[in-house]
Amino acid sequence: MEELVKRAKVGDNQAFTELIMNIQMDLYKIAKAKIKDDDDINEAVQETIIKAYSSIKKLKDEKYFKTWIIRILINECNNIYKKKKVNKIEEYNENVIKEADSDMINTKINNLDFFILIDKLNEDEKIVVVLFYLEEYSTKDIGKILKTSENTIRTRLSRARKKLKKLIDGGDLNV
Repeated sequence: MEELVKRAKVGDNQAFTELIMNIQMDLYKIAKAKIKDDDDINEAVQETIIKAYSSIKKLKDEKYFKTWIIRILINECNNIYKKKKVNKIEEYNENVIKEADSDMINTKINNLDFFILIDKLNEDEKIVVVLFYLEEYSTKDIGKILKTSENTIRTRLSRARKKLKKLIDGGDLNV
């Protein structure tokens, strides 16, 4: 992968395309942990790819390409989440909340998978679970990606495991 990154940094579009193809599914899974709407997920991934393409020459160490692009993705997801939050407040003020509630219920019913299970976690716990279990990053690497201490990552992961165990066992999530 490092060789592809080097080629992409000097303007090889085919190398950049190949890099993106290699990690596209990973980007999607991470975005899905942060935001729920498929259109928003696709927007976050597309914006991430555009930003990565335009600034790949600034990447100092090729071996950190994936960490670098995930950081861009998380920032994009956070931006979309903030926009959605503002929109939800506006919708509430316009009394459109009933439609949003029914859409949310239908989405949950139609998407009974891992992401519904982790949906019960807070945002910090969700992203740590996805990066640790799906992307198989170490707690140290997750700390670097999220710009948080490794101990904080371990605490979030531990708390998330306890909540998920209670959820699976059919118990209360108030851990």
